[in-house]
Amino acid sequence: MIGKVTVAVIAGFAALSASAEDVSLEKDLMPLFQRSCGTCHAPDSGIRGAIKGGAFFNTKKDILGKVGGPIVAGKPEESGLIKVLKQEVKFGKRNIVMPPAKADEAKFSAEEIAKVAAWIKAGAKDN
Repeated sequence: MIGKVTVAVIAGFAALSASAEDVSLEKDLMPLFQRSCGTCHAPDSGIRGAIKGGAFFNTKKDILGKVGGPIVAGKPEESGLIKVLKQEVKFGKRNIVMPPAKADEAKFSAEEIAKVAAWIKAGAKDN
């Protein structure tokens, strides 16, 4: 007889092994970008660096505009966005941390970064 714990473990593994095509930019990722990036990386944020560089992350159009730049469709390991989320990008001697520690936004968890990577691996589609 399968116990509740066994069923929960099996369900957890099934969720983690979901196909990359199952990750939706609209449903799965936009809430994460809006939660963790939208306050600073929005045109009306007043953050000079974000505005000057056009590093906006609060709409699907903003995210899809990064494909070919910091998002390399099909290649999450080469995508600057993943490197920044994993804090693997250096600025001088320090790693870039997004969102910064002084911000009120939540950082991306390992599971959330994996979702972004799966979406990129599947071609970074408008879905």
